[in-house]
Amino acid sequence: MTMGLTDLKTLERDAFRKFYDDGIFDVYVGTMLITMGVAAVVADRMGSEGLSMLLTLGLAVAITVPLLLWRRHLLRSRLGEFKPGPARRRKISRTRLVLFGSVLLGVLAFAVATIAFQSESSVDVAGLLIPLLWFANSMIVFGAMAYLLDVPRFYVHGVIIGLATPILIWPDVLWDVRVPPWLAFGGPGLVVAAVGFYKLRAFLRDYPVLETEVAADGEA
Repeated sequence: MTMGLTDLKTLERDAFRKFYDDGIFDVYVGTMLITMGVAAVVADRMGSEGLSMLLTLGLAVAITVPLLLWRRHLLRSRLGEFKPGPARRRKISRTRLVLFGSVLLGVLAFAVATIAFQSESSVDVAGLLIPLLWFANSMIVFGAMAYLLDVPRFYVHGVIIGLATPILIWPDVLWDVRVPPWLAFGGPGLVVAAVGFYKLRAFLRDYPVLETEVAADGEA
C-alpha cells in the first residue's frame, strides 16, 4: 500500500518532535532565568549593574557551551542523524528570524524605558510598559517556536517566562510591595527547568543508546 503525502508529513513531524523531547532546551531556558535572578541579587547587593551584566554573561557562556555540546552528543547517540525536509527547514529558518526579532524587540524595550525614565511620569510609564514588552516578547518568541517547531509545551513556557518581569515590577509600582528578584525569576525558572528534567528523564528511558554507538565505543 502506498503511503500518502499526509502520512509522510506526519511521520516527519513526529520524528522531528523527538529532537525536542529531550527537555534540555527547557532546562537551559529555566537555568538562564535562574541566572538572571542571581545576577539581579548580585547587582542589588554589590550596587553594580556592570558586575551583574558580567556575571550574567559569564554564567550564560558557562552553561550554554557544555549544554549544547552534550545535547548534540545525546541526540546523535540515541536518535541518530535526522535531516528535515524542505518545509521543515523553512520553519527552522523562520524560527531563527523570530529569535533575532526578539533581540531587536528587547533593544527597543530598553530604548523605550530610557525615554520613559526621562519624563515626569517615568516610574509609572516604565514600570507598566517594560513588563508588558517582556511578556509580549516571551509570547511571540515561544509562541512562534511552539507553532513552527510543533512543540506545544512552548506555548506554556511563553506564559510562565513572560510573568517573570511583571511579578518583579508591578507589585512594587502598583502596591509598593517588593518581590525579590531571585523569586521573580527563579520561580518561573524552576518550573520550566523542572519540566525539562521530567522530559529528560523520560527521554533517557524511552530512547536507549543506539547499538551502532555502543559498538563504536567498544571498538574505540
